[in-house]
Amino acid sequence: GYFHVDSVPRGADIYFDGAYTGETPLAIPVGTTASGSHTISVTAPGYDPWIQTYSYTPGPGQTVYVRANMVVSKQTGSVSVSSSPDAATATLDRSASQVTPCSFRNVAMGSHEITVSKPGFQTYYSSITVHGGKSTEVSAYLVPLQKTGNLAINSEPAGASVYVDSIYYGSTPATVGNLVAGNHYVQLRLPGYEEWAGYSNVQAEATTTLDPVLVRNPPFSSTGTISVATNPPGASVYVDGIFRGETPQDGYLFLHDIAIGAHNIEIGRTGYQDYSGTVQVSAAGDTQLSITLVPNPVATLGGLSITSSPSGAEVFVDNAYRGITPLGVNSLEPGSYEVHLKLGGYRDWQSTIQVSGGEIATVNAIFDQGAAPTPREAGSHLSALMGGILALAMYAVSRRI
Repeated sequence: GYFHVDSVPRGADIYFDGAYTGETPLAIPVGTTASGSHTISVTAPGYDPWIQTYSYTPGPGQTVYVRANMVVSKQTGSVSVSSSPDAATATLDRSASQVTPCSFRNVAMGSHEITVSKPGFQTYYSSITVHGGKSTEVSAYLVPLQKTGNLAINSEPAGASVYVDSIYYGSTPATVGNLVAGNHYVQLRLPGYEEWAGYSNVQAEATTTLDPVLVRNPPFSSTGTISVATNPPGASVYVDGIFRGETPQDGYLFLHDIAIGAHNIEIGRTGYQDYSGTVQVSAAGDTQLSITLVPNPVATLGGLSITSSPSGAEVFVDNAYRGITPLGVNSLEPGSYEVHLKLGGYRDWQSTIQVSGGEIATVNAIFDQGAAPTPREAGSHLSALMGGILALAMYAVSRRI
């Protein structure tokens, strides 16, 4: 006959008469000659063991169904361990060991220690807390062991401050140990000398030597240079009010021997707005200015609308003949204009007219009704005058005779 053993949950371990027989669900055959009493134990991580004794043996063709309802244990839990890379040795509380991935079952509640180790990698350590009836997950990322070497640093002259990967290590001569094999950034600093900086390739399990020669700082300079470029070129450059030249078509206008400190820069070009600013000149340095000049605003033009009464008068604007009334004069720059009108038989008309941008100034000239003398009248008046003068002359001559 058979004992058919199942459990809730399934996958529990079955022990039949003390011998492990498999996992639930499972049919266990029993011979008729077997003992009449049988003990079945079912265990699962996080659950209390289930144990039942049967005082009979199933007969031929008979199946006894056994169902183990597991009860969550409040005393133990489990620990599941994985690692990267896998196939590492996981040890629980420095005693039981398994190869990852693995699971430790029936672990007492409370604090425990897990270590994961693998040749060529740093050992992983972790403190965990196991809760009753639950599984605690541990994921160990193993860091490869790195080989190290030493770096012996000297300098000429000695006494320079040593920085390796931005960490201070004293003054030269100095030996920096336990550096991971590979490139390291080294800086040496000594007052009066230029900073030395470069990479050094540290060899594993060896001492690498570095012997740089430091270079003195250049002598102090009390002047510097200002370089000026403009768009468009051809602009006049003034430094502290003094003309220093015009910007070239290509490149910069170089102004040398400028005292260190702040200076006022003025740049001007016809048709463009003036530029003004302050620059700071450093010792033996080159202060560059690239200036784009802004065009002056374009003036809006105006005009004149000129009529006369009577019409047909000649029009002169700033003494330039422009036509016959009625007349329009366009495209005039804003400003004052002298407008002069002439018409035969009338006195000339003249006035100063203000023209504004974007506007047409209206001029209406009314000629004076008192007519100017005609050519014939002017001739008769002149004849009378000449006759009078001649009569006076003859009278004077007769008196003398």
